[in-house]
Amino acid sequence: MKAFKGLTKKVYKGEGGFTLIELLIVIIILGILAAVVAFNVAGFLGQGTCETAKTEAASVQTAIIAGMADVSAGSVTGSSVNPTNSASGHLNVTTPQGDYDLGSYLKLPTQGNWTWDDGGVVTDGSYAGGGKTAYLNSSIWGGDACT
Repeated sequence: MKAFKGLTKKVYKGEGGFTLIELLIVIIILGILAAVVAFNVAGFLGQGTCETAKTEAASVQTAIIAGMADVSAGSVTGSSVNPTNSASGHLNVTTPQGDYDLGSYLKLPTQGNWTWDDGGVVTDGSYAGGGKTAYLNSSIWGGDACT
């Protein structure tokens, strides 16, 4: 027991804790690290909206082409889908061989406004989600950029 008391006296003798300067230096270093992380993460904001826009445009295009295949159509009448006209779950797409309901190929309603050409290829549109809007057009549709 005497050995333990002597050990604790040696450990606590002369220990005063951290000084104010030492604490301020640590806080400043943590602030700098937090600022670096915040600036690096800020570059990723909005990227999810762009990727979601590309995914939904691809889904709309796939649905149009699948419907064309089911009715044996080589073309469709260029038209568009948007949250307003797809909210009912029925959107007739016109082909020379007959009409089909886009809602049976695509989970409706969509979040974006998409326009396609007579070949069923989505040419442009916009997607609003997450507080941001991503615009896609035929020149960047397959690219990495959203405007």
